[in-house]
Amino acid sequence: MSYNAVFAAAVLAVASTPIVAQQFTGGELGIEYNALVDDSNIDGVSYNGAAEMAITRQFGLGLDVDKIDVGFGNIDPRMTLHGIYHLNETASVGAFYAKTPGLDIDNASYGIEGGTALYGGDIGGYIGVQQVGPEEVVIFGLSSDTPISASFSLFTDFDLAADTDLALSTSELGVTYKMQNGPEFYGQYGRVTAATGGGSASEDYIGIGARITFGAARGTTFEGR
Repeated sequence: MSYNAVFAAAVLAVASTPIVAQQFTGGELGIEYNALVDDSNIDGVSYNGAAEMAITRQFGLGLDVDKIDVGFGNIDPRMTLHGIYHLNETASVGAFYAKTPGLDIDNASYGIEGGTALYGGDIGGYIGVQQVGPEEVVIFGLSSDTPISASFSLFTDFDLAADTDLALSTSELGVTYKMQNGPEFYGQYGRVTAATGGGSASEDYIGIGARITFGAARGTTFEGR
């Protein structure tokens, strides 16, 4: 958590300088806790910090730093760099490159992403490649967020990583409560599934989280990968 706190402080300090103050468009800080339904002793906490800068009206750069602490140990922070092109006021496309510098094996991922506003909410997705040592795995994801009242929204997330032998996926359904001019709180129910040619196995989990967004854009365009 201290790593993200330092990152957030650095982002705010840089954004407040006269040279780049007008280029800073938004940022986000968040924390999330998840635990398996059948074994609450298997759990994890993740922390996120993100910031976005505008190069021109159409082009921007985003940076996400994600840190996960799980029951069997800590995972070094993962950093995602986004190159963003805004098609218009509601739709954006981009390319991403992500890596966990502290791991001893090749672990970079890269690909394309996009998102747009839809019926008062938004929908987005990505597709790319994840390096796992010498192997390459296809990664794919879809997400949506749909308002159901002035303060509540319903969100879904689906992520998949697959090669010729194994497919790992997570699917989530949750509800977010958005305070006016304040943080957001959410709860979710998810399932992680591993499938091979010989069958599949699944585990359900539940999670809670909170985030705060800031800046003119009320957060960032894309998430960490």
